[in-house]
Order: sequence, then structure tokens, then C-alpha cells
Amino acid sequence: MNKLPIVAFVLAACSLPLQAAEPVRIVLDKAAPDALAQSIGAILPTHPLTRAAKARLEAARASLRAADKGSYNPELEIDTEDTDINTSYIQLSQTFDVGGKRGSRTSMAEAGLIRARAEYILARQSLSNKLLSTMAQDNTRQQLAKLAERGLKLMKEFADIAEQRHRAGDLNQVELDLARLAYNEALMQHAQALADAAESRQRLRALFAGDIDNLPTLPESMPTPHLPGNLDPFLLGLPAMQALRAEVEVAKYNVKLRQSERSWDPTFALRGGKEDQETLLGATFSIPLNIINSYKAEVDVANQERISVEQEAQQMFRNLRGEVLSSTERYRLLQMAWRNWKQSGRISVNRQLKLIKKLWRAGDMNTAEYLVQLKQALDTQAAGLSLRGQLWRSGFNWMKTTASIDTWLNLNDKGSE
Repeated sequence: MNKLPIVAFVLAACSLPLQAAEPVRIVLDKAAPDALAQSIGAILPTHPLTRAAKARLEAARASLRAADKGSYNPELEIDTEDTDINTSYIQLSQTFDVGGKRGSRTSMAEAGLIRARAEYILARQSLSNKLLSTMAQDNTRQQLAKLAERGLKLMKEFADIAEQRHRAGDLNQVELDLARLAYNEALMQHAQALADAAESRQRLRALFAGDIDNLPTLPESMPTPHLPGNLDPFLLGLPAMQALRAEVEVAKYNVKLRQSERSWDPTFALRGGKEDQETLLGATFSIPLNIINSYKAEVDVANQERISVEQEAQQMFRNLRGEVLSSTERYRLLQMAWRNWKQSGRISVNRQLKLIKKLWRAGDMNTAEYLVQLKQALDTQAAGLSLRGQLWRSGFNWMKTTASIDTWLNLNDKGSE
């Protein structure tokens, strides 16, 4: 970590050229499956959210072209007067930008273009994260709905057997009522799981706007989270920080633009004409007198806005730093928990379901204990599915936050260049 305090580091970083060095990139130990990468890569270019971001980028490019034009156009004036004395003349005048408005506007537009590029990359990465996270949520809820259906079948079988054993005198009324209550509870849980699955499927359909029944599966194994040893230079290269630094640059050049607007830009004019038979030639020089309004207040406003942007940049850098660290730690913990679940939890749950069912049917386990263990086994399996869903969403969010999601998907968009 850089030994400078964060505030000093951000201020120093904002004074560096925006593209002074190649950003530090994270090298991932796993890549996305080809089918998944191709699916996401095919959606991104034509998605409305990408097109909206691309339009903003093109607008920034157009703004740069506009800013690089001259501040003043020449003016042509033609006048004729037919009285006792016939007079006519033509005048060409030009105002000159001596304060440097054109340069300040161009610098602002260049910084704005860098910001727009960074925001375009951010928009693409955020969309990739949203697509993948929505797939993860839908996958999880569909699996939970299937598990709820399995639980419903088990509870229905449990209630039917309880009815048979009650008629045979092997089960009392309390245990029978307990079985019926468990079945009714399973019915409600199944209905809720189906509703959740339908909701997630609708979100997926709205986001993908295509055939969602043949989407590729998400990988069981995700990349290992890690960060570069020197974190602060890495953060500077992230698109979020690039946009932030560009915003500070825009504010700085806006101050210079307001200062340049205080200049007394002169106007020169050449005039020629005739007055009856006399030839007229003349020259005019004029200059605005910024006395009543010196435009100093506009400079003060721009300067305070610059200070505000710099202060916000410091806080946003802290927020970004904290988000990167916390998302890395959360992802690491979830990956560890999922690895443990795959090794032991998944197998033990299936084994437990078979064992308790056998014990209860043989009469070696009472109904209440069987019901508790059955629900525990189902809840444990549901927790495993939820854990995998959390791992997916946490991993996709970490890759978006660290700007490595394009690397994982092997995507390289040239549209921002």
C-alpha cells in the first residue's frame, strides 16, 4: 500500500496525466466457459443499455470536435442607402480570442471524452454483471423450486404413510396431525418457490429479450479472488477512477474557461465602399469594456465547483477502495464455504434423507424426530443452493468492481477507442 495518506494520494493522482501509464490488470486463474462467453458477448453490442452508453460516448466525441472550432466566426456586413447621396459599403469584421477560450474548451472536451470512455466501459461491465447475476438468481430460484417440489413429494408421501399407520394403530392422532401440518406447510413453501421462480424468470426474459430456455449454464468453479500487492496504483487504473479523475480535470479546465471569458476580446473590421463617386476605405477596432460586469463571480463559482469535485473524488476513492477490499473478502469466504459444501454437505444430505426415511418406516424413529430431520435435510440442501447463488453473484460483482469481468469473458470491445 502507498504510504501517503489517502487524501494526499488522491490529490497527487488527480494531478497526473490521465493516461500516464498502462493500468494494472488482474490475471485470473480461470476463464468463463466458451458457450457462456459467446452468449454474453453476442448480447452486449445490441443491448439498449450498451447502445445508450455508446450514444453518450459519441456525443462526447462530437463535443470535442465542436470545442476545437474557433470561438468567433467572421461577420460580413453590407449596407446601401439611396438618397440625395448614394452610399454603399461592405464590411468584414473578425473578433479574436485572446483569452484562450478555444483551448480551455478543447481541454475540457478531451477530459470529457476520457470520462465518457471510462463510463462506457463501466456500463458494459455493469451490464455483463447484471446479465450474469440475473442468470445466477434465476438458476438458484429454479433449483429451489425443484427442491420445494421434491420436499412436497416427500411430505405427501410422509402424510400418506402416516394415514396408513394411523389406521393400522401404529401412529397416534397427534403424530398424524403433525404429518398433515407438515404437508400443508410444504404446499405453501412450494407455491412461494414457484412464485419466486416465475418472478426471476420474468426478470431474465426482460433483460435478455430472447430465447432464455437455451442459455448456457453457469460454471461450478469460479476464479480465485486476489488483488495486486500495491493496491492504490491498481485502483487508479480502474474505469471508475479514470472517470473520477477526468471529472476533476473537467472542473479544472472549466475554471480556466471562466477565466478566459473575462478577457477583452478585440474586434477588427475592414470597410470599403462608395459615396457617390468617392471611394471609401476604413478600419474599425473595438473592444468590450468589462467594467459593469467583470465576470469574476463566474470564476468563483467554477472554482468552488472544482473544490467540490475534488473533495467528492477523495471520498469516492475511499469508497472504491473499501468496495474492492470488502467484495474480495466476501467472495473469498463464499468460495471457501462452497468448496466445503461440495466436499461434504451435498453428499451427507442425500445420505441423511435415505437413512431417516428407512429408520422411520422401520419404527426406529418417532414421527416428530423424523419430521425435524427431514426438514433439516431439505433446509440444508436449500442453503447449499442459496450459497452457490451467492457465490456466483459475489464473484460477478467482484470481477465488475475490479474491472476483470471482460478478462473472464474474454471480451475486447474496440468501440471505446
